[in-house]
Amino acid sequence: MGATATGVPEQRDWPAVFGSWRLLVTPGNSGGSAFELIVGLAAPILARSYHQLRAHPNGRRLFAEKPDLLALLGDDDYLAGLPEGSLGHAYRSFLRTNRLDAGVFDVDSVIRPIAERRGWDDDFFYMMRRGTALHDMFHTLGGYGPDMGGEFGNLGFHCGQMEPSGALKALTLGLLGPLIPASPRRKLRYFREAVRRGQRADNLMAAPYEELLDKPLTEVRQALGVAPTATAHPAGHMFIGWMPPGMTPPTRWDYDAAGVA
Repeated sequence: MGATATGVPEQRDWPAVFGSWRLLVTPGNSGGSAFELIVGLAAPILARSYHQLRAHPNGRRLFAEKPDLLALLGDDDYLAGLPEGSLGHAYRSFLRTNRLDAGVFDVDSVIRPIAERRGWDDDFFYMMRRGTALHDMFHTLGGYGPDMGGEFGNLGFHCGQMEPSGALKALTLGLLGPLIPASPRRKLRYFREAVRRGQRADNLMAAPYEELLDKPLTEVRQALGVAPTATAHPAGHMFIGWMPPGMTPPTRWDYDAAGVA
């Protein structure tokens, strides 16, 4: 992986997108195909996010120091020692409720091979590696559960952060929307609320989470401009108990309702 901007993919990779058909056949066991689909379809959006991160003061610090957030979030002993009500405590609660691991896509088996094959810039690779750790952090900040409804909202939250994000919106609404047993009006309203919430928040990719994990979740949300759930989603979150074949049925997660945030 080189150290020049030429290693930042700017154009959509349609062969990779169409080659991700396994995701439709076995959605619960196609991590590599899902990642190929995301980076292939969202290349212009990810490139724009990369340049925005480079322009952010803390983003420049992240690229210079490259702290390993994924290793910190994977340290259960560290997370277990954080105060109740803190960002890190809430994050651990999210993971443990549904027996998840830190990071959505494995770095060595999924992300690194694609990065090396496509000649990604070191800093772009770092952003993508950090981003896979932040997916569940966004769940935590937004209060979005790990069920289909929570994933739907969290992806809308992501889209708001990455505007203009038409391709990701279409992907979310087209693939995930039909799987959610709720009225079209309710789904569209919920998704738009999540997008608006993401738009109004600060650049969450640039946040120094290493310094925020022991802080109260409510204070972190306020500092990062993440609107409270009651404000962002007046009708509340959507919980969907059904999951596609091959995926474990979810357990409802609502850290705010537990009264510790």
